[in-house]
Amino acid sequence: MSSLRRSDVKELVNSFCTVFRELCLKLSIEKPKEGRRVLLEDAALYVIDGVPLVFEYRGFKYPTLMAVALGGLGSINYAVVDAGAVKHLLNGADVMAPGIVEVSDFKVGDVVSAWSPDKKTALVIGIALMSSKEVLTLKKGKAIRSIHYAGDNVWRACLEVLKRTK
Repeated sequence: MSSLRRSDVKELVNSFCTVFRELCLKLSIEKPKEGRRVLLEDAALYVIDGVPLVFEYRGFKYPTLMAVALGGLGSINYAVVDAGAVKHLLNGADVMAPGIVEVSDFKVGDVVSAWSPDKKTALVIGIALMSSKEVLTLKKGKAIRSIHYAGDNVWRACLEVLKRTK
């Protein structure tokens, strides 16, 4: 884990919060004090003021499941899945349209979180392969390509960071 310069933290948060404004407002991170970077096998995790906020994967920055869970349902675009989908998502599967029971308004290419049926647990961060309208009308095919799920290496790194900061 390496510390980031204050200017780099500010730049990271500003660019991230431009895209994920609602999440940043809910987490109250507009004026970060400190940041650290954790290098993983295929990603980098950025911890801002003790919160594992951002992970960078293939040149793009995404919110972590931890950050989205702290922000709550609706902090970013979302889909709620049925109980039958949960075990598959926890094994890294993509989110299939038939397993989705509720959605916010999103379009193809948007970053979307998938939530458990009780709407209390964020399970997946992914990229929408179809719009929310298509998800509800087509009810077949892959709807969201999973890029981060509860149990993957980013998730485990987030847990490790939280253990160390307590």
